[in-house]
Formats: sequence, C-alpha cells, structure tokens
Amino acid sequence: MNLKPFLGQLNSAKVKTLKGPTFTAFLVLIAAAVAIISDWANFMAGLMGTLPNNH
Repeated sequence: MNLKPFLGQLNSAKVKTLKGPTFTAFLVLIAAAVAIISDWANFMAGLMGTLPNNH
C-alpha cells in the first residue's frame, strides 16, 4: 500500500489549519490504524484459509 499520494494530499490540505504537534499526532494515529487494520486483515485471511469450506 502506497500512502505517499494520500499523505501529500493530506499535507497540502491540513497543514494550513493544524498546528505541527497536532498534525504529527494525527499522522501517527493514521499510521497506527493502518497497521492494525492490515494486521487484522492478514489474520482473518489466514483464519479463513484454514477453514475447509472457504470460498
């Protein structure tokens, strides 16, 4: 997953209104959420792969 276009768009859109620390915290939160969702998706895919009746 390539986040650079998304981060670039977010950067140009939000930096003018958000202060530095708030923006940094926001990016960290997004990165953490993406990592958690990715791990959960991989876990679910592995779980579904072990079921005998997977579609």
